[in-house]
Amino acid sequence: MPSHIIPRPATEAEQSFLRETYAKAPTTARRRKMGIEDALVMWASSLLATVVIWLGIAWLARKLFDADFGIHSPVAIWIWGIAIFLTAAFAVVSSVRWISAWKDHRPLLQADIDASQVAEEHYVFTAAKRFQESEYGGFIYFLRTADDKVFTLFDHESQDLGAQGSDPLKSSFVPRSSLIMVKAPKSDWVISKNFSGEVLEAGDPIELVLSPKEWPESERYCKIPWAELDAKLGGGEGSTAHG
Repeated sequence: MPSHIIPRPATEAEQSFLRETYAKAPTTARRRKMGIEDALVMWASSLLATVVIWLGIAWLARKLFDADFGIHSPVAIWIWGIAIFLTAAFAVVSSVRWISAWKDHRPLLQADIDASQVAEEHYVFTAAKRFQESEYGGFIYFLRTADDKVFTLFDHESQDLGAQGSDPLKSSFVPRSSLIMVKAPKSDWVISKNFSGEVLEAGDPIELVLSPKEWPESERYCKIPWAELDAKLGGGEGSTAHG
């Protein structure tokens, strides 16, 4: 938990932010449309890959065993039918799962807009560490609280810089000892974050060895104790990442 939470009425700027966020959130029809588009792209790419593999195997079979089940063979129509059915089924199932896992935030965002209330979460930090992901070089910061908990924050600016071919170390993000994070209480949507107080030296970036699906959530407490961060996130080697 934060050091303390202050409920208060939302300002007009905060209400405007929530309204814009609600307007940009995909509707059910939009999510279904995106799911259909995703399924079509996945179906086309997987069918193409299947055909390439089929032709490769057919070529080898013709060379090694004088067997013909290529694209002009009598069995080609059956192979085409099976390939189309299996790749289409795969694409549909994958897209349905993707859509099902996509949470619809609009009802709770609307509830926050109607209530016009926010919660100021106040945090006090005593130390910071940063880890660097390998794909774009973005930083993930871990901030230690006074009661020895660990709070996670992604530095999105550093990731954007890395994706654009620039140095992630040029990011303007600087962790400090105090943080006020304003959230919409029903949707749990973060409206703003404001740091103040002393600068916390995060040290050299440590290479992050976990896959993205295993990363701790940003703007949340991390379950990994402070003393175990290096071992569990950086492989225990304390290796320095590079910008």
